Amino acid sequence: MHTLLQYLNTLNDPAGLTRTLGEIAVCRDGTGRMRYSAGNSAAVFRIEHAGAVKSLRCYMHPAPNRAAIYGDKLLRDELYVYTSPDRGEWTDVVVDDWIEGPTLDEAVARAAAARDTTRLAALSEAFDRLGASLVADDRAHGDLKPENLVVTASGELRPIDFDAAYLPEFAGMPSPELGTAAYRHPARSISDFDASLDDYPVALISTALCALTLDPTLYDRYRHREGLLFEPQRIASDPALRDVLALFERRCLAARYRIARLLLSPTLRLFGLEELLRHAAATPEMPESVPELFAEHGLWGYRTPERVVVPPVYDCGFDFTEGLAAVRLGASWHYVDTCGRLAVDASAYECVKPFRRGRARVRRDGRWFEIDPAGEERAI
Repeated sequence: MHTLLQYLNTLNDPAGLTRTLGEIAVCRDGTGRMRYSAGNSAAVFRIEHAGAVKSLRCYMHPAPNRAAIYGDKLLRDELYVYTSPDRGEWTDVVVDDWIEGPTLDEAVARAAAARDTTRLAALSEAFDRLGASLVADDRAHGDLKPENLVVTASGELRPIDFDAAYLPEFAGMPSPELGTAAYRHPARSISDFDASLDDYPVALISTALCALTLDPTLYDRYRHREGLLFEPQRIASDPALRDVLALFERRCLAARYRIARLLLSPTLRLFGLEELLRHAAATPEMPESVPELFAEHGLWGYRTPERVVVPPVYDCGFDFTEGLAAVRLGASWHYVDTCGRLAVDASAYECVKPFRRGRARVRRDGRWFEIDPAGEERAI
């Protein structure tokens, strides 16, 4: 394959060096520098062609599956690359539409620095919509990370760089690469090449974005790391994950808590992730009747005859009385309404009881109190 320097020398003046594209021009910034980015396997140049802005993907390392991945966007023997001042050879390139906008990595950095929780919430919601679709289909991006997601002007997230993608026709093949260490499952190997490759990075990025929306200062505490808050290779002892789990527990964000807990999974496939993402992103709706408690896989949720209102996400729960139900998430108790929304923060108590005649008994530091539905406390 060819080096970045060879591509830079070639594309500095590409006139006559393309086989079918005709005239192209590499875009430049205000200092005259060519606009490009270089990754592990390829360099991507922003070019102008036929009155439109395009991306020109030039390979520095083999990408064995690129024909199946890119289809007719892959142009065979298209660019003549100088390998020395007086000789060169034809090489394949991928030409695609240019997606304008910052990467998710850049957008998060700016929003966190500005403590812009509204912007962080919008990025979190956009990623959850994308993430739910990625884990639901029979394909995988293979190297999902914030640097490979572009935020468009409309707020949509568009994936780029599909060289490590998995398609159904690749079943049984080894993975061409392992993905970025800061976002891949710590046990991933070249034999892991299937539609579950995106599960772990989706859970990791979703968890980080939601946590930053609640507490942007987490970015200051953990931004020195290569990834977005977490270190998968030592996830079981990662202080960032510990802090985020505690944050979700205190806020009674049960689906978020369960997604974060999935980062401790010993397997690449994260069971239940799609349902958790969709529930976390959904707007709560008033149920048709009072939901009833049910258990599944050791966790508790609520459902009516018509639908599941809250999937099994709680460690413990009580039936609804007077419109509220006591639930335990991790070590924290809370009361939720029939939509599953936090109604009373009871995380300060080690023991709680259901509401009766407008009050509930709770215990803190060995002493019993009563609280009303607004959380106001009185000693008994």
